[in-house]
Amino acid sequence: MEFQPIAAGDRASFEALFRLHYRPLCAFAMGYVEDRDKAEDLVQDLFFRLWLDRERVNITTSVKPYLYASVRNRCLNALKVGTRMRVLNDDLHDQEEEQGPTEDEHSERIARVQAAVAALPEERRKVFTLCRYEGMKYQEVADRLGISVKTVENQMGKALKDLRVELADLIPLLPWLFWMGGGGDGGI
Repeated sequence: MEFQPIAAGDRASFEALFRLHYRPLCAFAMGYVEDRDKAEDLVQDLFFRLWLDRERVNITTSVKPYLYASVRNRCLNALKVGTRMRVLNDDLHDQEEEQGPTEDEHSERIARVQAAVAALPEERRKVFTLCRYEGMKYQEVADRLGISVKTVENQMGKALKDLRVELADLIPLLPWLFWMGGGGDGGI
């Protein structure tokens, strides 16, 4: 699969790339981080960043080895840091392989995401923050907030829907939001 159509903004090509490689990349990441949620977060973040930076990314090999090398680097970085990957805020690009956004663009995107999260209703924001930023499983969030797991699932689903709508112009496809499970079943 060639990257040029994706670099030009072809959503269908990006979605096909995502569907073809998402699960195998998650399994590959599991070999490093040994945590399904963390592996999925790392792979989701790769695709999120790849779409955002598609015009700047310079893939000199075929796409598949590039994706695997990027996942490997992200896993090694996550292991080195020793903290849970913060999907929406961390930028763990390997600078030799990827050209990231400028600092101003990156700051603007982070500010947009943070503003969208801050605009969520209070309970929804708490649930989303605990699942996504603190890496808690649904049961852990339910225990901490004194609510049912079903309420956590419902609030996460609504939060993800709200964020897809609010951030649609930032990244039209948002595949990482469709696949985020936050300790649930890996999806919504």
